[in-house]
Amino acid sequence: LTLKNELESHKIAGRLLIDSLKTTLAIHLLRKFCTTKPKIYSYENGLSKSQLKQVTQYISENLDRDLKIIELAAIAQISPYYFIRLFRKAMNNTPHQYILQQRIKKAQYLLHHSQISISEIAATVGFCDQSHFTKYFKRITGFTPKQYLAKSQ
Repeated sequence: LTLKNELESHKIAGRLLIDSLKTTLAIHLLRKFCTTKPKIYSYENGLSKSQLKQVTQYISENLDRDLKIIELAAIAQISPYYFIRLFRKAMNNTPHQYILQQRIKKAQYLLHHSQISISEIAATVGFCDQSHFTKYFKRITGFTPKQYLAKSQ
């Protein structure tokens, strides 16, 4: 009744009181009439398998884009800060490190199986330019892309 009366009157701070009353009513209804107990998820090992699969699939499909933690966290439906912690626990790597590794793996594949130039490969796997790509490629593989290509032929 208080909620109904507040909705009909237009008193000062009415919206704030209405929001509080709606929350109070929802809690009351849940406590009195809810028959199932809420599921409490345990994240001891990091993200769940389904969350991890969704996020890693999204990463692999969007390597050419500038991937943001906030969008990856949204896929897992958790906060960005919590996402980073759980991702690291599950993958033994930060999301940034994982993305770099996936970009380099795709670049290695493209170096072996395509005829496109190194600068085109750099753009295809999401690096801003060839020098940036070469720097990270060498850091991860120990070779520049040209050295890697020559070694593998």
